[in-house]
Amino acid sequence: MLPRRKERAMWADNETEVDLLGFDFLVDTLFVALTEPKLLPLTVGLLGDWGSGKSSLMRITRQELLKIRKDDQSPYLCVVFSPWQYEDYDDVKVALMTTVLDEVGTRASGDQQEQVSRLRRFTQSLGRWGRRGGRVAVSTAQTAAPLAMQALDPSIDPQVLDVTKAGMNAAATEATKLLEDPKAKSAASNSSTADPIADAGRFRAEFEKLVKTLDDVDAVVVFIDDLDRCLPETIVDTFEAIRLFLNTPKTAYVLAANQAVVESAIDSRYPQLRRPDGAGIGADYLEKMLQLKVAIPPLSAPEADTYVNLLLAELRLDAEQFAKVLAETGHRRAASNLQVAFNLGVATAVLDDVPPDLIRDMSWAASIAEVLGVGLRGNPRQLKRFLNNLLLKHRSADRRKITLDLPVLAKLMVLEEQHFSDFQRLFDWQLTAPGPIPELAAAESTATAATAGPEPESDEDKSRSGDTGTTDQPSRSRRSSTTGRGRRSMEEAPIADEALAWADKPHVRVWLRLDPPLGEIDLRPYFTYSRDKLTFGVAGTRLPPHLQEMLTKVQAEVDGVRRLACDAIAQLPDGERVQLVEHLVDAIARRSGGPAFVAALELAERAPDTLSAVCDALMRIPPQAVPIGRAGNAVLRLPADNPVVSVLLDRWENSDVPGLKGVITQAREAQRRSGRR
Repeated sequence: MLPRRKERAMWADNETEVDLLGFDFLVDTLFVALTEPKLLPLTVGLLGDWGSGKSSLMRITRQELLKIRKDDQSPYLCVVFSPWQYEDYDDVKVALMTTVLDEVGTRASGDQQEQVSRLRRFTQSLGRWGRRGGRVAVSTAQTAAPLAMQALDPSIDPQVLDVTKAGMNAAATEATKLLEDPKAKSAASNSSTADPIADAGRFRAEFEKLVKTLDDVDAVVVFIDDLDRCLPETIVDTFEAIRLFLNTPKTAYVLAANQAVVESAIDSRYPQLRRPDGAGIGADYLEKMLQLKVAIPPLSAPEADTYVNLLLAELRLDAEQFAKVLAETGHRRAASNLQVAFNLGVATAVLDDVPPDLIRDMSWAASIAEVLGVGLRGNPRQLKRFLNNLLLKHRSADRRKITLDLPVLAKLMVLEEQHFSDFQRLFDWQLTAPGPIPELAAAESTATAATAGPEPESDEDKSRSGDTGTTDQPSRSRRSSTTGRGRRSMEEAPIADEALAWADKPHVRVWLRLDPPLGEIDLRPYFTYSRDKLTFGVAGTRLPPHLQEMLTKVQAEVDGVRRLACDAIAQLPDGERVQLVEHLVDAIARRSGGPAFVAALELAERAPDTLSAVCDALMRIPPQAVPIGRAGNAVLRLPADNPVVSVLLDRWENSDVPGLKGVITQAREAQRRSGRR
């Protein structure tokens, strides 16, 4: 099944018949429900987020049903349907009904085949009527009200009911005209001597009779996938086809969907049907349609760890080895799903020979799996895509003879995936570093020290300080840090201060503590392959190195670092200052809410010759994109008597952006009262 591969492979983003997620308990739930005759007819909602494993779960359940044998075939006739594949060029109701009839036809014989043919002719005619009439109801639409009406409570506004009834009556009238058309009747009968089927009730009765006569079929089970990818009309049409035509004894329907998406689609399909409190009917609609709900939970951190390890094992092991791993993982999951069921220790215990590549892969995966699982909300598809992206970058680098260490690349990608602004900060530092990033080394040192706690003082330290061990003297590490900070040069101080501020973020501290440490590694080759979304700062690489460094520091989040950089820029020769300001205002245009906004204001305050360029850049920003929390700084820092500044502030104050007008008005009024220029 899975031969040993010499080259790294990746994983297809498709459903699978192999349960790597430990969802056998959910398969059991579906299996028991679908094989219980007393529950039929049954409509089951398999509910979960995008990428949570719904398609795989349905496929595994279908395989379990087909394993049951009676007279050399399964008593369960399984039908697979995706409405998403039909919505652009076909009537979804017709497509679903035709798909079900085609599968039923494979078990029909004799008179049953004639019944299938008559039902098919009605379905084809329904499709023609739909194309001619533009999504009209069949002749019984007046009595078989839209499904949405079944979800409404008695408190619904009578006017809403009147509107809906009027629409139903219009649809029924149009359908009647089409049914009375001689050409339509001829098409429906298709020269058959049997009476043509002319309405939904007749179709449903004939379909029920047909399914009941299939003695070797215990149930027709229809698996409907991709519902949450569809347009609102397609979603509603799918439900209508089940309810009006196909919902008969010995049938079951499993619909995989994101519940919130489907509810929203139903609300938008019936905007006039709302409760007095303004809420839509989507939730009630699903309650009426779904007799059973099976919710897929997100993976816990241990489950995500197990899943990632199994994916890696799938690449590295042959069929026999992987089968052993799956069997052992299944036993451990049965005992507890709250612990890691497969890791390197389990692999060593189960396998006689663990491939070195798998040992290496599982080692680096162990350091990031927990953080990655939490950051990607335990979503299997996102975890798989992350690993695919990781291996793709690694193999791309191999092709160009560039050596990238997978653990290093993976750690960088975790930061990029989960906290892009912090990844951006790291990249900005790298632009000014000829090798390892000093700020990153300082941040790692801070995070490591915080984890280890204060070191005990030596006797020598105690004697120097006169400490007897009973007073609250600071630890050696803290004193050393304080002393070191006092001795730092002006150039080192900004680096340490900014690194401390960055490392003080809880999620950054967690990331910094992951293996491997990166402070002593030249990350420039890695950023070549791990900067998918970086758009800001790249243009700055055209600047001379010392201006690149200033451009990075002037956008620091630490006020002291930024202000020192502004002072230094103000002292630059005119030509260099113009170059730097051009890149700074370009940064504002790319990301108006970033640190460049405040940096530009402070620079304009310190270097008046940059004022015009800064205001021009701010004028090009739509008022909707102006960071309201920082807009007041423009009033405080820019000269109010300058015509360019007045035009800029008037534009913001006269905008209709909620909050922006008030901030500017209040700041200008405060400025006038204080008598500031």
